[in-house]
Amino acid sequence: MILASLSRWIPALTLILAVAIQELALPWRAWSVFRPDLALLCLFYWRLYRPDLCGPLLAFLIGLLIDMVSGAPLGLNAFSKTLFILPISYFGARLRATDFLFLLPVVALLGAGEQLVQWVTLLPLQQGWARWDLVAGRVISTALCAPLVVAGLIHLHRTWLEETPGAGRRS
Repeated sequence: MILASLSRWIPALTLILAVAIQELALPWRAWSVFRPDLALLCLFYWRLYRPDLCGPLLAFLIGLLIDMVSGAPLGLNAFSKTLFILPISYFGARLRATDFLFLLPVVALLGAGEQLVQWVTLLPLQQGWARWDLVAGRVISTALCAPLVVAGLIHLHRTWLEETPGAGRRS
């Protein structure tokens, strides 16, 4: 009973863990170019395979958490994560039916789109300045880390969220 009620919080807990690793365990100065967006990967996976547990509200709250922890302008990540999580539910059936290797460019395009939205949003504050090596490095590192992160999420999904056979039956 406790595990059943706890299992609904698994996507939120994995997203909080992803934010902690992304923002606290990978310091900005040491990992400036190779800094994957783990929260985007987790949001992509949970929104694709469990849209009932990962909605736009969760994406917005995780984005706000990233903004508060990283010191970014409040609402920047919240806006971009929510914006790029919405089309996943629309194209979810097509994306779930494709091969995983096709999803890597999709993840890279999502990461590039999110970085572009953040850059355009910050354009008035930055006077047009952007470090393209950091933007490209983040997109590439996110796509390269995707198989490892998705493998871990698949394991969590299968062990904690899928019902075991015969769980609803009484003898």
